[in-house]
Amino acid sequence: MIEWLESLPTFGSGVVIVGGFLLATLAVGYVVGKIAPRDIRMEHNDLAGFILAVIGVIYAVLLAFVTIGVWERFQQAESRSYEEAGSLALVYRDADSFPQRRELRAAVRTYTEAVVADEWSKMRRGQQSEVADIQLEKVDRIVRGLRITSQSEQDVHNQMLAAMNTALSDRDVRLSEDATGINGIMWAVLIAGAVVTVGFTYLFGFRRNIMQQLMTGSLGLLIGLVLFLTVALNYPYRGGISVEPEAFHNALKTFDSIGP
Repeated sequence: MIEWLESLPTFGSGVVIVGGFLLATLAVGYVVGKIAPRDIRMEHNDLAGFILAVIGVIYAVLLAFVTIGVWERFQQAESRSYEEAGSLALVYRDADSFPQRRELRAAVRTYTEAVVADEWSKMRRGQQSEVADIQLEKVDRIVRGLRITSQSEQDVHNQMLAAMNTALSDRDVRLSEDATGINGIMWAVLIAGAVVTVGFTYLFGFRRNIMQQLMTGSLGLLIGLVLFLTVALNYPYRGGISVEPEAFHNALKTFDSIGP
């Protein structure tokens, strides 16, 4: 269910999640109003208020914890993509110190183009590019096989090896972040907590039902928006709100400015 929601366009996903949760909130209120008379609910407003305060705090902490975690993961994914592209640019630039620079630069460019043209679209479907994988390993082999003839070349080579290790690590993290999201149990707890929090507000008795519907509906709308944001950011490289390959586009521009 969650994967289906994440596959929808951003607007469609928002309408389904927020609108669906809001409608469910109002439907629960209608059912509670039919089952529990208003007079009985009004008699327990004071006691219900204390319990709702505890429930609200617990759910707010849980919701904030998950949402902040998802947002930090999204930012980390974006940062990793720039680190990977930056490492490739460093290897491309430092290749000028070696006779095999044309072969190495061509391999780096081919990998970067494969990430932009092939791998990024596959990542939106939770897949990875075998072409990019093979090409990055080729770049790594070329870097490790460079012939060293002086101390200055050795220093540059050490820097290139460190950059390659960073690029390899960043790509592994990028692919793992695209393959894993919030655990299903966590989603169940979030949804159950939302239902309990919103449903408990209907145990209060209001003199006018319309006021209760407006207040509780506003709460349901807010919780639905936060849940939608969590769904939208759950997988950093999928959906309408996702990390774009801008870092690799910039790397290709850098390659063009340096030359073959």
